[in-house]
Amino acid sequence: MKKQIIFSKDGRLRFVGHLDMMRTMQRAMTRAGIKLSYSQGFNPHPHMSFASPLALGASGENEIMEIRIENEMSDREIFENLSRELPNGLHVKAVRTIPDTQSAIMSLVKVNEYRIVFPEDLPMKAILDQLLSQDAIMLKKLGKVKGRKQLIDVDVKPLIHQVVWEDDHTLLLQCEGGSETNLKPELLLTKMYQEAGCEERQHEETICRTRMFGRSEEGLVDYSDYRLWECHE
Repeated sequence: MKKQIIFSKDGRLRFVGHLDMMRTMQRAMTRAGIKLSYSQGFNPHPHMSFASPLALGASGENEIMEIRIENEMSDREIFENLSRELPNGLHVKAVRTIPDTQSAIMSLVKVNEYRIVFPEDLPMKAILDQLLSQDAIMLKKLGKVKGRKQLIDVDVKPLIHQVVWEDDHTLLLQCEGGSETNLKPELLLTKMYQEAGCEERQHEETICRTRMFGRSEEGLVDYSDYRLWECHE
């Protein structure tokens, strides 16, 4: 049985890395009576995956994970049992059953949306507007050259899809977030702080991933939208 879970991650849990996050979830599920199924082979691992790892220090409003379980449990049972066992900073928002044949969520997510709040005394809106007015925004990014990973110069402007300023210091950014093509907002922020001449102040901002999208012929599909799920908060 395959389940999809939407949860939030904030507070001190923002500073828990992805591997520790997986261990935290696995232990909470064990305490909640959720029996994960395991892969076969010499080194079996639980069938548990996340749509996309969060950067260390970032929070997430609607993170998505998928699990396969061996025991019969309803969506409501998983919602209630897991909610009781998660530490402060993790909160279950919705659970649903999905077909076993459905593609893994990590292969479906193509675009991420972030809310970034900058210090009010920095002119980051003007800096980003100036960068976007250029023909290209060149950044150093890890890429493969002849099969080896190394830093290469990449124009990331095509990876930025939407920029909305909620006010002069709060940015809503939509950018590529798939497993093959992606833009980590920290890279763009590094460039912005360099242009502002205050690199030492990077990390004073807060970053929260708000939504994750896939693509269809009709446009973007919001995989974080759980309002029509039968079991949600």
